[in-house]
Amino acid sequence: MTRISSKTKILLDCDVIIHFVKAGQQLLLAKIFPEQFVILDKVKAELDKHKSSKTSIDNFITWSKIPIIPMPRNVEIIKEYSFLKKSLGDGEAACLAVAKHTNDFIASSNLKDIKNYCDLHGIVYLTTMDILLHAFTSNIMSEQQCNEFIKEVKDKKSKLIHDIDSITDYLSYKNKK
Repeated sequence: MTRISSKTKILLDCDVIIHFVKAGQQLLLAKIFPEQFVILDKVKAELDKHKSSKTSIDNFITWSKIPIIPMPRNVEIIKEYSFLKKSLGDGEAACLAVAKHTNDFIASSNLKDIKNYCDLHGIVYLTTMDILLHAFTSNIMSEQQCNEFIKEVKDKKSKLIHDIDSITDYLSYKNKK
């Protein structure tokens, strides 16, 4: 996995937050990369549309103390956001536009929408599984906790990026790359 400086901001996209909410581990998210996660206001607005998880998401935002930051007013970022919004959701478009111009990382599991763009522009991205793997290798979560997380998310019909059922399988997968 890419080395992450403690100064690097990680822009959270909706899907990662939703995965942690579905697994009931939303308050653990902020502990995995302390003081590095941020949520763009465009992502927060997208989260607000998830009526079925509204209470859990509101509690996550209140208790995790992950800051919600306004979309930068930089002209280049706004142009890029407008261009990306034609084919992507608000949250992904905002995260990609900001990351392209700031060297921030993105936390998103929607690889279909972000991978090519990130690869083209040298943007580092972390999936939910990458974040979970970091929690495991940093002893923040046990193997059992990670495996329960994966099962819980899959049981609630959310997709994680790989058809992997355990954190050790994901670690093996990453080591083969």
